[in-house]
Amino acid sequence: MEDTSRETRIFESDPVHQAVFELALPTIITQLINIVYNLADTWYVGRTGNPAMVAALSVCMPVYIIMAAVANLFGIGGSSAISRSLGQKKPERARHVFAFCLWFGLAAGALYGIMMAVFRDAIIPVIGGDVQSAPYVRSYMFWTMMIGAIPTVGNVLCGHLVRSIGCAKEAGFGMSMGGVLNIVLDPLFMFVLLPEGQEVAGAAIATLISNSCALIYFLIFLSKRRNDPVLTLNIRDVSTKDGIPGDVLMIGLPAALQTTMAMVSNIFANALVKEYGSAAVAGMGVAKKINTLSFNTNMGLTQGVLPLIGYCYGAKNWKRMKKTISFTMVCAVSFGVLCTFLFRIFAPQLVVFFIDEAESVAYGTQFLRIIAFACATTAFSYLSTTVFQACGRRRASFVLSILRKGIFDIPAMFVFKHFLGAQGVVWATPFAEVLSLIIALIMFFRFMSHLEEA
Repeated sequence: MEDTSRETRIFESDPVHQAVFELALPTIITQLINIVYNLADTWYVGRTGNPAMVAALSVCMPVYIIMAAVANLFGIGGSSAISRSLGQKKPERARHVFAFCLWFGLAAGALYGIMMAVFRDAIIPVIGGDVQSAPYVRSYMFWTMMIGAIPTVGNVLCGHLVRSIGCAKEAGFGMSMGGVLNIVLDPLFMFVLLPEGQEVAGAAIATLISNSCALIYFLIFLSKRRNDPVLTLNIRDVSTKDGIPGDVLMIGLPAALQTTMAMVSNIFANALVKEYGSAAVAGMGVAKKINTLSFNTNMGLTQGVLPLIGYCYGAKNWKRMKKTISFTMVCAVSFGVLCTFLFRIFAPQLVVFFIDEAESVAYGTQFLRIIAFACATTAFSYLSTTVFQACGRRRASFVLSILRKGIFDIPAMFVFKHFLGAQGVVWATPFAEVLSLIIALIMFFRFMSHLEEA
């Protein structure tokens, strides 16, 4: 194959900094474009001056992101298994893993869409929807999570799987294309094609079309790589032998759980601040969306290098693996520290850009300045989890996945709210991150000190 030598060179012989940037940069760009698209949704809807519409997007975000958890279950689990198999020089097993993840992932997306269709009305009040925002929430869920479940899951899933063999540029292009289309289509559907009052539905339809186009791109790309030793669309390549389901799901489950628990945490946060009104929920949503600049950039960086770490681990190339982890750590933590300072200093200006309503801005500014303290600690936690995922360390990745979001922060929300009110709900985030960081450091350095014995 014409691309095989390039892809192998990235894993085996390119300088570490070059390999990291080549693999991670497309993923980071994808994350940034997706952040811009998410922020664009909030910005466009914020122009209506309707806090209930902005709150609806915030309320929908957790259950929308659960589709990313479904994609991560098979995408990150598959990426780890594929890269380790390639490092062990087992391309046939990698091909079977690819087919298993692709087809079972798309089936899981379809199942999620069916479940949302059945339980939508019961879910809305649970995730923080109120009388004002519920109609908008219902509309957004219909287009993006019922009709759009398969395209959304398939887009993210294919990005992970294609990147696992070193095709980072191709994966990045496909996922970025969806984000760019969304940004372009948002104003068209929100302010031109649909009547006033349907801005949330317009944003949802734009999302559906964009994700569908991205999935079609990936399917065309895979169809053109029929002779590739790993990439395949053939359902007959699906295999449950050689421990493939367990290998994929035991690594993918912590990744999916991490995403799911983050959204469960957001659901609790929205529900706990709901009593302070739509302005508080809107402020929370805007602050969290702005903070995704730090979180998602570092997530893109760490996910981008996962195949490289997994390949080195499978090949037992400890020296290259350690260099990759060290270089990535410096980049991730440095960026996290920078974001902390910027968000603390420019919080009012950042929040007012998305919603120019006094009470919502006041809440958003307070919330963003608090969440900003978690940027640097989260960067290291993401990297630690990625290392364990790439190396097939199921227990360690599982523990780290549930500590940050779920075990530590949700109980802290209730405790801190009792003493500090709405701000206390937000203070639970940096509190949980510090506790998780301590445990991540212990587990990470213990693993690295025994790496040669793996």
